[in-house]
Amino acid sequence: MDAIELRTQKKFTEDIETLKDNFEEFINIHQNATNYANTEGAILWIIRGCIDYFFELETHFLGTDNNSGVPDIKADRFANNFYRLVNAIDYLKELWKFDIDKNEDINFLLDIRTLIVHSGEKLDKVKSLKLKDYKDSQLGRIFVRENCRAFRFPDEYSDMDYLIQIWSDKHDKSKKHNLEKVDHHITNKSYHDTDIFLKSEDVKNIILCYISELCHCRGNVEITPNRYFPKEVRKEQFIDKHTGKIEFDKIVNLISKDTNGGYFEENKVGYWKGFGLKKMYEYTKKYLMESNPIQKIILDKIYDTMSQYWDDYENNSLQSHEIINLDIRSVFSDYTPRYKFKGYLEGQKLFNYIAPYFNTKKQTLITDQDYLEKFVFSASEALGVEINIKQEIDNLVCDYFVKSIELNLNTQ
Repeated sequence: MDAIELRTQKKFTEDIETLKDNFEEFINIHQNATNYANTEGAILWIIRGCIDYFFELETHFLGTDNNSGVPDIKADRFANNFYRLVNAIDYLKELWKFDIDKNEDINFLLDIRTLIVHSGEKLDKVKSLKLKDYKDSQLGRIFVRENCRAFRFPDEYSDMDYLIQIWSDKHDKSKKHNLEKVDHHITNKSYHDTDIFLKSEDVKNIILCYISELCHCRGNVEITPNRYFPKEVRKEQFIDKHTGKIEFDKIVNLISKDTNGGYFEENKVGYWKGFGLKKMYEYTKKYLMESNPIQKIILDKIYDTMSQYWDDYENNSLQSHEIINLDIRSVFSDYTPRYKFKGYLEGQKLFNYIAPYFNTKKQTLITDQDYLEKFVFSASEALGVEINIKQEIDNLVCDYFVKSIELNLNTQ
């Protein structure tokens, strides 16, 4: 009998919001107007779901033992989600032309997945077992440490969560000629058992580090940008911190000829994250007095961001995705509070459902009431002050960031 343990020195040290942000940045770098939207949308949706699943991976991620003869439903869920993740990354690698290799640990987990899902059919290519001359390997038993006797987990494996036994067989045809040798199967090594020891924390670290590696992959081909403003145009004509002038509409007219500056049109509506900053700029000027320190923080931040945006746009040594992000959530990210469903409500739903026209010129009452109520409840609870749900939806978004900055100042 052999014993194999899956241990890793890799430690995933990021929080889930950072991983999700890195993944979205990875998407922004690779997606463009020539991508296959439906195919890639489905693939990316799988990876987003896997980030949540594997970050919250349970200690008993394979469920209980397989005393019934079949693995627990949790084992099937783990195996299928892991397989979906690896396949999605492989397909994305093919579409977006970046390099990422499956390391030994990922391949080992793929073999475990194969044994969980495909036992019952002939399995002769389980490479991690490194067995020669054996025609078949099957999933034998799954043991949970807490539910079995200590002898199955010797001292050196006493910290492991699972023992998976694999039963391999040579399909020896010579035994019919050696019936008198009662120990023929022993001397011939006709059967072989392998004990695999797993710890959930190691499995989690291996997979999350693999996703993190994906987020830092870059394609092999970089397109040299060709962005410029007309020669007669100077930044001071459009952005002047001393006079308090930012000509958002004139700036977007200059950068809207292509998507390099982040402007695009859909259903005859122009989207640009600078429009969201403009709404925040105007809200601040209208509702906050000049003596209010929050007004100065907001206006200074918007001036500095737009000034950097102008410089980045003209700097053709930067790829388009490296231009400073005008998303209000990014600009004021140092001030907003953390709360349980922030990534879901603020990251995914805020500008898709709650305030879908915030980053446009339009002023509208359109919102998804259900998501709006969930966001207002969660954000108000995190801020310790109620956000007025009855105000105009774009003003509500601005109010959230104002209150976030106010909370930040009060807690310093």
